[in-house]
Amino acid sequence: MAVVLNYLQFLLGRTLYPFRGHDAGQIIYTPAFKSVSKPNMTLESPECGPSGSSLLLRHTNLAEDGRGCLPELRWTPPQCEQPVQEYVLICEDIDLPVPFLVIYHGMQWGIPSSATKASPADVKPSETDPKSNMTEAGWRYVPNLMGTSYIGAGPPLGHGSHRYVYTIIALSEPLQFERPEKASKKDIQNAMVGKIVGWGQWVGVFQRPWPN
Repeated sequence: MAVVLNYLQFLLGRTLYPFRGHDAGQIIYTPAFKSVSKPNMTLESPECGPSGSSLLLRHTNLAEDGRGCLPELRWTPPQCEQPVQEYVLICEDIDLPVPFLVIYHGMQWGIPSSATKASPADVKPSETDPKSNMTEAGWRYVPNLMGTSYIGAGPPLGHGSHRYVYTIIALSEPLQFERPEKASKKDIQNAMVGKIVGWGQWVGVFQRPWPN
């Protein structure tokens, strides 16, 4: 029975293969980025390799916990006149088999200006105050579709490789909200207008293998 289900999923994935490449839906094409239209920061993943490298299994929903973790990321501050006050980090899947739809696997904000890297531990939700939408590192996050701070790559079987775009965003002012635990992705995008002084990207790819 499992083999039959795998074949059905594979056939559905191949049928929906043309629906992909929603690059224009990335956060970098929202109004907040008009003042800095080109990247001026370097974002890297030492454990995976250069941009375009494959994510490791532990970064996907094929990990032992069924969720996956954030790949280790490192960045360099932008060369700009205004000092960086805060960072935002987002991961977007731009190859979903749904026309024009881009979803985020993780969106962290309130990252201090002293930070130059992100690890799985940094985006782990706070255990002492789970309703605060804060991580163990003291960062804020916007819950994804699963209601978590981060979820690993999980492309459908048969839909080919998906690109997971990680974007680091440098801000000249901290983001402030009356109820930060309720801030949405749209709230973040609107609040960043006029504050972005730099950004950079790293892309990880993953294709679901045929189940053993």
